[in-house]
Amino acid sequence: MSEPTSSFDSRASEYLDKMVSGLIADGNIADPRWQAAFRAVPRHLFVPRFYRNDQEGSSIVELASGDHWISAVYSDIHLVTTEDVRSSSTAPSLMASMLQALELVGDERVLEIGTGTGYNAALLSERLGPDQVVSVDIDPDLVAQARERLEVAGYRPFVAVADGVNGYPDAGPYDAVIATCRLDYIPPAWLQQLRPSGVIVAPLGAGVAVLRKSATGDEAAGEFLPAAAYFMPLRHQAEPTAVGELIQIALNGAGVRRPYRFDTSMYRDNEARFWLDLTNPDVRAMTVDGVSVVIRPDGSWARLADALVVQGGPGAVWDDVEAAHGDWLAAGRPSRAQYRLRITDAGQDVFLAGRSGPTYRLMPLPD
Repeated sequence: MSEPTSSFDSRASEYLDKMVSGLIADGNIADPRWQAAFRAVPRHLFVPRFYRNDQEGSSIVELASGDHWISAVYSDIHLVTTEDVRSSSTAPSLMASMLQALELVGDERVLEIGTGTGYNAALLSERLGPDQVVSVDIDPDLVAQARERLEVAGYRPFVAVADGVNGYPDAGPYDAVIATCRLDYIPPAWLQQLRPSGVIVAPLGAGVAVLRKSATGDEAAGEFLPAAAYFMPLRHQAEPTAVGELIQIALNGAGVRRPYRFDTSMYRDNEARFWLDLTNPDVRAMTVDGVSVVIRPDGSWARLADALVVQGGPGAVWDDVEAAHGDWLAAGRPSRAQYRLRITDAGQDVFLAGRSGPTYRLMPLPD
């Protein structure tokens, strides 16, 4: 569909070809139709700049020039595309896995939640045709930039400013919904706007759920892709407590002390983190000035040091995290691919396939 633009020079074309060939060789793009789409869409048009941190943690911008920029753009890596870290371009291998999980035939209508840079919308447009693609983002600036970049690349899908939690009913119904932002649950509006037997591919916690709506339309069920996936959260409403203030309280506050069972190193285990992020989605664990700190938007906090945890705020956040991790260990350290997700009128449940183990009911965001 698309031809190389004037800015898509032979040098960038060589980098693109090398990237796609590597993704194919590694088994990341098995579908020839998606192979063709990735070869046709120039990623560099959608990432004219990205940001990285230097050794001191300061943000450095890489602009559209030089070998480092073009090499990074056509590498299989995640790139932060705004200085305030509100948007990014996902690693192409993960994008390919999610797009292939849609199992598109070629005539489907797809809703994308989270336009971001516009690159994923371009890939969908190349595969299906722009008229079949609807993409929404809550950020007007990102939508305006994405529209410009899509047009330069030769694509004009329908792109709108909207809160993704509500889907986009005016352009539905859809055969598939794909989200490029992390969720804590599947918004009911997506299921309502999805045709029977339609597919949803969406990040949940630190994994990607692939759900198919039943032919009767009264439930949806599915599984998780095996690879880890870390996305920026769906922006729906601001955190009620200022993060910086809460971190300072966690570093210096007096609270209830006890020996801890597990420390924050569990978050470095990809499989353990899947269950932790799913069951405690609002928890943020970090190291500040050499101290392990844990915070939650409700104002709960914890500090881990010298084999003790100190907790304060409205809830015992580290008690909740340790309980979830204990359940996962007792279940035999299952991988994310062993979990299933079922959505019915009664709720949304994540559980282990074919054997006993912990079940978690996904909770909706507060109104």
